[in-house]
Amino acid sequence: MLLAIPAVALLARALLAPPPLIADTPVTLETTEFGHGPTIVFLHGLGGARMGWMPVARPLLAGHRIVLVDLPGHGESPLPDPFSIEAAAAALDAVLARFAPDSTFLVAQGVGGIIALKDVQAHPGRVKGLVLVDVAVKSTLPVTDQEKPQFLSFIDQNYDAFLKMMFVRMGRDSAQGVALHAQAAQVPPATIKAYVRALLSVDASSALKELEPRLVLIATGRFWPADKDWPTVAKLMGYDDPGAIAVERIVSSGLVVAKDQPDSLAALVSRFAATTLSPR
Repeated sequence: MLLAIPAVALLARALLAPPPLIADTPVTLETTEFGHGPTIVFLHGLGGARMGWMPVARPLLAGHRIVLVDLPGHGESPLPDPFSIEAAAAALDAVLARFAPDSTFLVAQGVGGIIALKDVQAHPGRVKGLVLVDVAVKSTLPVTDQEKPQFLSFIDQNYDAFLKMMFVRMGRDSAQGVALHAQAAQVPPATIKAYVRALLSVDASSALKELEPRLVLIATGRFWPADKDWPTVAKLMGYDDPGAIAVERIVSSGLVVAKDQPDSLAALVSRFAATTLSPR
C-alpha cells in the first residue's frame, strides 16, 4: 500500500541513486475518474494502488471531481524507461494538465508526494493546492559506493524477504502488515528496485522554497509520533524551515490513513480545498 521514505531507507541501506534521467518515451498513467466540481487528484505511495483511496474519495464525491491515479510502474501504469523521479513527475503532469489549474488539488502520499513536488516545481501553476501525506522531502540515510554491490547481491538473491521486511512492518498491526505485503508483491520487482534506488538520494526540498500552490502536510501518528515535537520531526524528514509548513495531524492513524482514518483525511482535504478556493 503506502510506504514512507524513512522505512525504505532503513531497509535499503546500500542502493545508490543514478543521475536523474528522462524517459525516452513518455508513459500514460491509468486513472479512475468520477464526480463533478473542483478536481482532487489522488496519488498513492510505493507498493499501493489507486483504488486504495476510495474510502477517502467517497465522502468527497458530492462536490468534487475525483481522479485516482496509479503511480508509474503500478497497476496499469507503465514504468518510465529509463526510470527517474523526474520521469515519473512528467507522467503525472500529463494527467494534471487535463484539468483547470485554478480549481485542481493534488493529494499525494509517500513517494507520490516527492513526485508531486517535482511536478509542481517544474510546472508552478499546474495546481491550486498540494496536500502531502506523510512525505519526507529528503533521503534520510546516506549510503556509500562500497555498500552498493553487497546490497544489490542481497536484493537479487532475497527479493521476497526484502519485500516482506519493507512492508509487513508498515502495518498498524500484523494483519494489516500482511495485507500491505500481499499488495506490494503484485508490483513488479523491477519497479520496487527502481523506486528504492531513486529514493535513497532524493531531495525535493528545493521545491518548497518558491512553491506557488498552497501547501499543507498531513502527518499520521506513525510519521509524527506523539512524543516528538514538530521541529525534531521536520529536521529528520528534510523540512529545512519547519515554521513555513502548515501541518495537520491525524494522531490516531498509522501509515495506511486511507483505511485507518478515511473520514478524517477527507475532512481535512475538503476544508483545505474550500478555504483555498474561497475569496480572501
